[in-house]
Amino acid sequence: MAVGGGGDLVGRVLADRYRLLSPIGAGGSGRVYIADDVKLKRRVAVKVLHPGLAEDAGFLRRFRNEARLSAQLHHPNIMAVHDWGDEGEPFMVVELLTGGSLRGMLDAGATLTPSQAAHVGAQVASALEYAHGHGFVHRDIKPANLLFDEHGIVRVADFGLARALAEASWTEPSGTILGTARYASPEQVSGSPLDQRSDLYALALVLVEAVTGDLPFATDTTLATLAARTQSPVAAPAALGPLVAVVERAGRVDPSDRYPDAATMRSALEDAVKMLPPPGPLRLAGLDEVLSDPNP
Repeated sequence: MAVGGGGDLVGRVLADRYRLLSPIGAGGSGRVYIADDVKLKRRVAVKVLHPGLAEDAGFLRRFRNEARLSAQLHHPNIMAVHDWGDEGEPFMVVELLTGGSLRGMLDAGATLTPSQAAHVGAQVASALEYAHGHGFVHRDIKPANLLFDEHGIVRVADFGLARALAEASWTEPSGTILGTARYASPEQVSGSPLDQRSDLYALALVLVEAVTGDLPFATDTTLATLAARTQSPVAAPAALGPLVAVVERAGRVDPSDRYPDAATMRSALEDAVKMLPPPGPLRLAGLDEVLSDPNP
């Protein structure tokens, strides 16, 4: 399937090891391919970043450092980073997940029940708890970065990449910050220093969208979205049931009013899981989805 014009690299072998087979996704920062690891005889996913980033020496230094560090994260809800390199275009090799993304599910018209959202949210919070403990703030929690394996277990993708991209001199071809703004915390919007509570805010936004299909504060313009985000807390519709209290605390404007850490939010989500009926199976998008992320 041709995605985002990414068929030009099909057949290319990176680092004498990774043969790119077919594109499965495209976003503002690059393209994702299914690839054969000819050394270990396994299928992997390879994210090839935009060639414009290769011209930014500062980004390349940060990318190498972040890739090296993120490869050391080992958690059942974090996408495994296998390798990285730079052959004119920086690339990262990660585990191949066949369940697709939460973004793909939502784009296909599937929403989660409160039970499913609480279950997925607790897994994401567990991943954040682990990563925060290792010094990582994700900075870009959104449905496109929540991927599923064939059993419906969620993995958080792109740890470290958002931090490297945030300081890059290169800008996306569209020249827009819409993708980041849609899930940005108030402190991201204002340019204030970030800590782990910024990720918890983004997770609150994702939980609302996962259940209702609608992202809080989404407006026709990026500036209006940004302004609304800094003025009002996240409102949780009653349809979220026991998740209302979780979202309303994690989604407060002032970070000091939110959960102090991911462990506390995870515990609250696990309590919500106990109050809800067992979650049914997720309607996974799978790799048949076209993962072109309109909000990269």
